[in-house]
Amino acid sequence: MTAEKHLATALTACLALAAPAKAQQLDLLLPDDSVPGYGRKFSVIAEHRNLAPGATGWEWNGVTLAPQLGIATGYDSAPNGAAGSTLFNASPSLLVSDPVAGFGAYAEVNTSRYPQDVSQNTVTAALAGGERIELPREVITIAAAYLRGAETGFNVDTPVLTHPLVFTLTDLRASDEISSGMFTLKPEIDAGFYSFPDMPELNRRDMHEALTLSYAPDGPLRYVMRLHATQSDYKANYLTARTNEILAGVEDKADGLWTLSLLAGAAQRHSRDISVAAPVLEARLDWLPTQRDKVQLAVLREIDDPDEISATPYRLTEAKLSLEHSLLENVIVNGVAKVSNVAYMKGNSRETLVAASLEMGWYLTPNLALNGSYEFNNRQANYVSAASEHVVTMGLEWMP
Repeated sequence: MTAEKHLATALTACLALAAPAKAQQLDLLLPDDSVPGYGRKFSVIAEHRNLAPGATGWEWNGVTLAPQLGIATGYDSAPNGAAGSTLFNASPSLLVSDPVAGFGAYAEVNTSRYPQDVSQNTVTAALAGGERIELPREVITIAAAYLRGAETGFNVDTPVLTHPLVFTLTDLRASDEISSGMFTLKPEIDAGFYSFPDMPELNRRDMHEALTLSYAPDGPLRYVMRLHATQSDYKANYLTARTNEILAGVEDKADGLWTLSLLAGAAQRHSRDISVAAPVLEARLDWLPTQRDKVQLAVLREIDDPDEISATPYRLTEAKLSLEHSLLENVIVNGVAKVSNVAYMKGNSRETLVAASLEMGWYLTPNLALNGSYEFNNRQANYVSAASEHVVTMGLEWMP
């Protein structure tokens, strides 16, 4: 693993320590493409946590064990809009993989402590495993995961929160990718079971079915068409809803320079009291102007989150800019800015969320990184009080 790869890994992990997960982000929390079935969300927008994969770890009879430990401390000016507090985080994790057998498993525990406001304390955890079976012109994947997470008050479509909202998720999924010449057909199914102990009316079962057809002729272009359906059954029946989505897309890639991705189509949402259809769009540009710089620009417009039907339907417009610069061989700086505008379909409620972060990582030794980060969150809405948050952390990340 290169120093730059280690640093990007450590920076992402350090930032994740201070940011409890929203329910639909299971794919983002797990290491990218190391647990079969996870870490490769179908989107040109998604970013993935890239922790243990690529780390040397320890090998035993073809099985790689890659532990990792992150610790951080800092100050949060307004966790969930409450009074400021110092914070302490610890996040041990372990990735187990056997590339020959096609198996991967991951476990992580994340503890956050706020001494001045113990109601903000959280203990989150993730456990996932997957198996990839490779046959001639066919790849079958089965996977399962359990997540204990916590939503915060600086996420889209969250209630007014004064402390983290704990939830659990049990997820089961399977897919079959069939290739024939330049064409690939991939049916997928995913079942998610959510439980919110403090708000049981939000308990639900999500079923996702998808069918993706891609065409990759010789050259830089790749074409994709996707059908996607979701059924979300809430404990409170009046929240139950269905969505159907059709997307077509193209990816244009110039190796080592840039990649342009575009998805466009239409989505329908049906619930007891509303039925709506709207165009959807996702686009992303990845650009490498120099060997030391990486720029990513992403925009989207859609109904709700495409992988989670919300209890309160909305139209989402979002733009995100990410910059990465290598100062030295062992120092990396990352900057991210994101603006999300939400227009709810019931009534005239609207909100805008702004999130920005600046991170720096310095690799002290081949196995130890010093990380620093600053985060800013702001939520403006016409139905709840405005809130802002500043978070500063310093941490260490160790991996063998």
